Amino acid sequence: MRGVGLTALGAVVVAGSFVALGLRPDGIASYYRDTLTPAGFAIWFCGFVAATLAPPAIAVLCWFGAMRFRYGWLLHILLVPATYAAVRGSIALMLAVASEPDSDGPTRWATDPAVMLMVVCPIVYFLILGSTKLREHRASANDC
Repeated sequence: MRGVGLTALGAVVVAGSFVALGLRPDGIASYYRDTLTPAGFAIWFCGFVAATLAPPAIAVLCWFGAMRFRYGWLLHILLVPATYAAVRGSIALMLAVASEPDSDGPTRWATDPAVMLMVVCPIVYFLILGSTKLREHRASANDC
């Protein structure tokens, strides 16, 4: 359990560092801060933070929710579609506010870390889930 908590903390730190890198004075956020209205930038920035922090946050919620929920396997299964929907929805919000037709414009620089986390977080999640279940299975086999 301690390893899962440390992994979750690491994922949140990595996602937070991507947000911090985007906020640098020469980062992508400064471009949109200069080109969008204040309200438009606020909406774009909320989409940026949501897209970047959603994959580790959803993974943590699914992990701890599965331990408390009778049908925890359902949360494990819903991790991938929920992460995909959250990231793609946030990116769509960012594109709509920036009036960009697709992610090939400047928004791509802001959304690449989010897309990477959308792929990496479920992979790490299921590797940890598999190793945890394997360890539990071996422990129960040794008790017999």
